[in-house]
Amino acid sequence: MAKDFSKTQWHGIEREEIPWFPTVDKVKCIGCELCFVTCGRDVYDMVLPDGKHRKAEVLHPYNCMVGCTTCASVCPTHAISFPSQEIVWQAEKEHKIFSVVHKEAKEKREKLQALQERNQQQSKPEKVTKQRVMIAGEFAEENFLKNLQEFIQDKAVDIVNLKLEVPTLKGLLENTPAHMEFEVTSTKQEDIADFLNELRGLVNKSGLVWVK
Repeated sequence: MAKDFSKTQWHGIEREEIPWFPTVDKVKCIGCELCFVTCGRDVYDMVLPDGKHRKAEVLHPYNCMVGCTTCASVCPTHAISFPSQEIVWQAEKEHKIFSVVHKEAKEKREKLQALQERNQQQSKPEKVTKQRVMIAGEFAEENFLKNLQEFIQDKAVDIVNLKLEVPTLKGLLENTPAHMEFEVTSTKQEDIADFLNELRGLVNKSGLVWVK
């Protein structure tokens, strides 16, 4: 069902008090349907007056946006016409609409500002307070756990759920590569992104591989 804008207001003026709407010359109209598709206000419908040839018809005239002439501009046969713009200018003067326009503009700016702030807030990266880490390498001759303990000593983080996976014990002693997994978690629910970068440096310095 088409929207009905006839009972709305245009900057404080009842829409039906402003006779601004298109007129279609059915003789010139070739039924291209460009006006029907282009109009976003459901002003037009397409009819078959003779049962054969499609023609544009102004079905909801007061749905037309005051001052809009887009359909006439795109009509290839100039079949659409509008009243003189004097009608619009006269309405602006008689009803002194600009106090209303300024109020509407203020409300629009506030909405746009609120939307912009919300988008900026949503675009901020989420705070990371917990991260699963996996590293690989030869752990037998490395003092990685001792270094890791010293590394986090004065930081507001902790290492939890630590697991070392090795193929066999003999393999570990023979420097067979193994995997270590653990979770880094903030003890104060703070962002740990910077700490993770520092931890990656410790892993690389220890000759291990940061898997994820």
